[in-house]
Amino acid sequence: MPDTFPDYTKHLQLVMDAFINSNKAQKVTIPKNNKYLITDNIYCIQKGYFSIYMKHGERLMAYYEGQAIFGLTNYYTDPIYFYIKPSRTCTVYTVTTEEAQRIIAEENLYQSINYVLATNMARFFRIYEKTIGPNNYTFIRLLLQELNQASDEIKSSVTVASYIIKRSGLSRSYVMLVLSELRKGDYITMKNGKLTGITSLPERF
Repeated sequence: MPDTFPDYTKHLQLVMDAFINSNKAQKVTIPKNNKYLITDNIYCIQKGYFSIYMKHGERLMAYYEGQAIFGLTNYYTDPIYFYIKPSRTCTVYTVTTEEAQRIIAEENLYQSINYVLATNMARFFRIYEKTIGPNNYTFIRLLLQELNQASDEIKSSVTVASYIIKRSGLSRSYVMLVLSELRKGDYITMKNGKLTGITSLPERF
């Protein structure tokens, strides 16, 4: 099952354009590698590559590329706080939940909002799904597969060990042991600590 739905990009762009073009939208520039807290507003990111962290514990949730809108559920529920850290300077446009609700009603964007919310929910479900694996190795295996499917920019920006440790919370010694054994068995290939390929991964370790 894909994380995005047909016409998602079109609907995302409709919502983003409507929010950004509001005369009440605020433009914020986030320097490279600076933390930016997502709180109780609506946040529009037109493009970029950034990591998403939980507010407490600084647990890495995911790496994200491209356009994104965060905070759409804030109008209906208590805000979920997390922060993003861009790999290069990026621009965020923010509007209040009240302004967003006004725009949605005036421009009849309810269908488009549903597309964005459904896609965000599917993506975060995929993130959560990986955290409930039956054992530590299964978690590492899933994260290796995820990283292998990521863009070259993501793979070249982070070491395999760092990616797994920040996502899983597993000990560095255990992660390094698993990676070492997988390399010895020619299951994975790495260069300068970065993942370059996966031939296959054993089901068990």
